[in-house]
Amino acid sequence: MLLAARGDLLSPLPTDISALASRASAPPSISRALDSLNLWEIQVLEALVALPEPITIESVIAATSEDAKLVIEKLISLALVFPDEDQIRVLNAIRDSVGNEPTGLGPVLGLLSAKAIKKISDAPENARTVLDRLTWGPPRGSVSDIKKPGVAIKWLLDNDLLLAVDSKTVVLPREIGIYLRGGKIHRELQNKPTDYRGREFTQSEIDKSAVGAIITLLHQIEELMKFWAGEPPAILRSGGIGVREVKKAADALGVDENYLIFIAELSYICGLVTVDREEELLPTSAFDLWLNSTHDERWQLIVNGWLTTSRVSGLVGKSEARYISALGPEIDRAAAANLRGLFLKLVAEISPCAPDLSGLSQRVRWERPRRGVGLHTDIANWSSREAEWLGITGRGAISSFGSAILAGKDDSGLSKALPKEIDHILIQADNTAIAPGPLRLDLAQELSLIANVESKGGATVYRFSENSIRRGLDNGRSSDEINVFLTKISKTSIPQPLAYLIADVGKRHGKLRVGIGWSSYIRCEDESVVNAILADRRTAHLQLRKIAPQVLFTEIDTEEAVNTLIEAGFLPAIEGRDGALVTRKRSAARAISKTRPPRVIGDYEIPRDELLTAALRALRAGDRASAKRSGVPTTVASATPSETMAALTVAIKSKETLVIGYADSDGGVSQRIIDPIQVMAGVLVAYDHGNDEVLRFPVSRINGIALVE
Repeated sequence: MLLAARGDLLSPLPTDISALASRASAPPSISRALDSLNLWEIQVLEALVALPEPITIESVIAATSEDAKLVIEKLISLALVFPDEDQIRVLNAIRDSVGNEPTGLGPVLGLLSAKAIKKISDAPENARTVLDRLTWGPPRGSVSDIKKPGVAIKWLLDNDLLLAVDSKTVVLPREIGIYLRGGKIHRELQNKPTDYRGREFTQSEIDKSAVGAIITLLHQIEELMKFWAGEPPAILRSGGIGVREVKKAADALGVDENYLIFIAELSYICGLVTVDREEELLPTSAFDLWLNSTHDERWQLIVNGWLTTSRVSGLVGKSEARYISALGPEIDRAAAANLRGLFLKLVAEISPCAPDLSGLSQRVRWERPRRGVGLHTDIANWSSREAEWLGITGRGAISSFGSAILAGKDDSGLSKALPKEIDHILIQADNTAIAPGPLRLDLAQELSLIANVESKGGATVYRFSENSIRRGLDNGRSSDEINVFLTKISKTSIPQPLAYLIADVGKRHGKLRVGIGWSSYIRCEDESVVNAILADRRTAHLQLRKIAPQVLFTEIDTEEAVNTLIEAGFLPAIEGRDGALVTRKRSAARAISKTRPPRVIGDYEIPRDELLTAALRALRAGDRASAKRSGVPTTVASATPSETMAALTVAIKSKETLVIGYADSDGGVSQRIIDPIQVMAGVLVAYDHGNDEVLRFPVSRINGIALVE
């Protein structure tokens, strides 16, 4: 069906069949329809444009192959060509889209072509060489002066085998070119797609690999949001974040920069992070909702965002002219979602085999030659890498979870495949702790305050360090509370080195204090610590001044002073104006600004059956309304409310058809052909011919009325 295959024709809905026909032949709609064709279908269409009229199915098959018959049927169903008795007609818009020289063939010679073709066999050798050069295009050639051509060119011009375009250009006529090509239009037919089948795996192997990737992905997104909550990256003037911010986050998470850019884009697309008022990137409240969802719900939100976005993270840094920044506005590509979906569809077709990536990129190019020109190979490579990171594929083949989400199922089956949540850890003698499965969310969040994740997979390894213990103390935990928490959740006793570490950091925490303000003071009862800070080169930029034996002063704000001291190896704590310690809950920072996910540039969706049914009903109603328009006045005279009510009362009694001027809620005035049924409480109930249904019209919005004769 035409409307199902060309969804753009429904936006907005045409008023009748004639309007639909006009829109279907408009260049923008034609271009979208051509974008959906594969390379073989494009070749058949080029043959239809190139062949001289009258064009028949037999002539197209002779110029291409027997397979062209099915393609012609599809082109007819798409309204790109249409049958006319025993001929095939091509829309002028199609000819304009293909161009004046399809497949390197020149202009049509016309009636002289048959006579000129007979002379080819008599062509001198040098003339034949010229023809051979022009046969497969381009059909144009240059001469020094058309009035003084060489011997070969003069013979070809005299025998109508070449035509003069201007004083320095000649062209090979189309009929001559087709004859020299042996009656064919293309040098090589692309009617057989590339095979891209690769190595085969078992579904359990695929799913096992995918589960590991999914766990890692969700964990790294969570860690990135927490990191940016504490150290929000600045936004560049041109949009996006700079190279330094990307490298900083990648180093903090211990991941590759390409992977970091990818999960940052996913977070941005799904609204987990946004640009705050101070031009910084901060997590949003949506991140907290996401964090409290199940693993399956989190994963589905991320995957659906990736499937529909027009943003291509692989483009970051790829431009030769200038650096394309992560999260910037320059990585939108209209064809991205379409090619990404096509890639996954092709991979799913050969499951449980993994594709040969080289063959798959050629197949993607064959399927959509007009979409994403120049990006087919890159999109295939990036989609393969990103689908693996997302767990849609495992070892290159579609996972059962990926298949479920691509099929639109609510339950992907991921929850059953993930290991069950646990409530304990195993603390080791080397200051590490192992969670032999996914920890309960509340325990994982508490543990992340006092330990850093060292590795993630089926089991998670946490490492305790001086900095991680200090982070817990900064967030309001005492050393005793940390010991109680670890004793409660660990199935092994706390090793002595870890107990000493917690006690030592807890003892020193708060001894060195930094006062809050635009300028800050640093105080410590141990004068040797104060002198060490003054002597340390890493604190030189603070421009510290000693105003008392145990007190230093700096004009730098508190936050920067604290960070500098931490980087220098000291253990500062923030002191409030009342002398009490202030907790540093930086990880809870959230964007105040409203979430602004990036726009999505993409194709029209395939219309649902309900929409198609409603569209057909409206088109038929529009045709019926058009049939009555011969008696419809071209203008509707304005009327007062009393005149309107009187005319409606008469029309209801006599069952007449009216045309009214009706103002919608936006102030736009349109003409409606109606059969009034009744007026009740200031509202007219009438059958609307254009919408083919009974509607309600407030009488106050009717500004004119006339009888349809």
